[in-house]
Amino acid sequence: MNDFFKKTKLNFILMAILYILFGLMFLIQPDVTNKIIVIILGLIIALYGIFKIIAHVQSDISQRFQSFNLGIGIIALLIGLFFLIKPGTIVSIFGAILGLFLFFHGAINFQHAFNLKDIGYKKWWLSAIFGLIAICFGFYGILNPRAISPAFSIIIGLGLIISGISDIFMIYKISSFFK
Repeated sequence: MNDFFKKTKLNFILMAILYILFGLMFLIQPDVTNKIIVIILGLIIALYGIFKIIAHVQSDISQRFQSFNLGIGIIALLIGLFFLIKPGTIVSIFGAILGLFLFFHGAINFQHAFNLKDIGYKKWWLSAIFGLIAICFGFYGILNPRAISPAFSIIIGLGLIISGISDIFMIYKISSFFK
């Protein structure tokens, strides 16, 4: 049982270190990290497409009528290749999607601020300010999607670093409890 705890502790520590390292990668080189992620996704999607095409070729005639392996395979392969050939474009698309999300979320928060005002909440204006800030960032992200993608990566990086540090702290506390 003691051996199990040691292995589990080691695995948690290794995962925490990986979180911190990936987090630092996202913080130090957000553009490069975004492109690497898009390239990895492109490889996965392209391989999925290839496997679907192979499944179609290897299936018998009755199975071909019952599946869409060839069509799905070709589409997935083309999408994967696009990810591989144009990772910057895909990163921009993600930035634009994030911008739209921020814009709409900010608009909803701005509306809720006035709902808070209507029910007598004295600090309704704080919600309105945060809503306007989100609207501005969202609008900026829609107009400049390449500029907002690194910010998203930085947030992910910070989250990974915090998660890694939290895991190490938790492991330390749990280990000291069992000593």
